[in-house]
Amino acid sequence: DTMALASKEGLALINGTQALTACGGLALYDAIRLLKVSDIAGALSLEAHNGIIDAFKEELHVIRNHEGQVLTAKNVRNLLEGSTFVTKQGEIRVQDAYSLRCMPQIHGASKDAVRFVQHKVEIEINSVTDNPIITRDKEAISGGNFHGQPMALPFDFLGIAVAEIASVSERRLERLVNAEHNNLTSFL
Repeated sequence: DTMALASKEGLALINGTQALTACGGLALYDAIRLLKVSDIAGALSLEAHNGIIDAFKEELHVIRNHEGQVLTAKNVRNLLEGSTFVTKQGEIRVQDAYSLRCMPQIHGASKDAVRFVQHKVEIEINSVTDNPIITRDKEAISGGNFHGQPMALPFDFLGIAVAEIASVSERRLERLVNAEHNNLTSFL
């Protein structure tokens, strides 16, 4: 005894848009958590290197005014408030390596990308994606709302944003374990 499919159940079985959005939503959740942890790890790295806190001053970031950049600089300042390990510009050196002083720009750009993706996910999970669409006037219209492209592109963007966090984190890690780039014990 086989069960026959009812209307629209075939599309539900073969269309990947809902699965794409569900998997992407989980990746988005992980990316949001990653961005929080990346600021914390970055702040700790800055302390380990007696990094220059001046690179995180608000006035430096509001003149460029990317929301994620401003937010990251503020977050790092808050995390390092009262730290006796950070330094001022010129105390030990003029500037830190990119992986330390460019955290607001790098983490911030990824935060902006993740916020964009979150907006797209919120639109999609509250949308109608079946086919045909039955309108309020009971008209059946065949269209392409089932197509995954509106989510595929944002999720590619999400992958780029997360890869950039991994890249800068790897550079900070290299500075922590390579005695040629720090005043710490080799390989910690």
